[in-house]
Amino acid sequence: MFKWFLNLFRKQKPAVSKLQPIYDYFRQYDKGSYAVFACQGNEPTEDHVRAFERDLGFRLPDDFREFTKSPLGGLYMEVREELWPRPKLYEVGPFWSFLYGIKVFGLAPDAPEWLDIRHQRKQFAEAGTTDLVPFLQLCGDADPYCFDREGRIFRWRHETPDERKREELSFAEILMREIHELETRKEKKKQERV
Repeated sequence: MFKWFLNLFRKQKPAVSKLQPIYDYFRQYDKGSYAVFACQGNEPTEDHVRAFERDLGFRLPDDFREFTKSPLGGLYMEVREELWPRPKLYEVGPFWSFLYGIKVFGLAPDAPEWLDIRHQRKQFAEAGTTDLVPFLQLCGDADPYCFDREGRIFRWRHETPDERKREELSFAEILMREIHELETRKEKKKQERV
């Protein structure tokens, strides 16, 4: 009987994390094109996550919880400035041309405020939006992705804060989509400079 259970266990494939495509991407991303910073070596613990959730009054989605506790938590990714010069004050251009990076807010103990989900939530609440938690934002875009109490994802719009666009994708799927869109914009920017 034991041998049967052992064989059954061996035949089962290990569960694949929803985050696997993200982990795979960052194992081989183009380091010459992107600067990437994360909490590597200073990952928050389960206790940090639970403390934040107690303050919120609800549990964060599982894929975000896993990501924020990983070495990639508190992720900042930008196209290197030599490839995509930063816009100057009062510079005019198509909206996409200002979106040179991605921020995933995290819970690392020493995260800078601009990358700390606790600080971002506090700013949101002080501005009157108390039912959403911003977790991902594009550099150059005022409209973050947010979780609500049920773990649903919305794109909050600063111009119409009461009209929320629901996203049907998971955190992991949205992050991968935004990474691919950043790659597309980078290539467009390269073509523009030729």
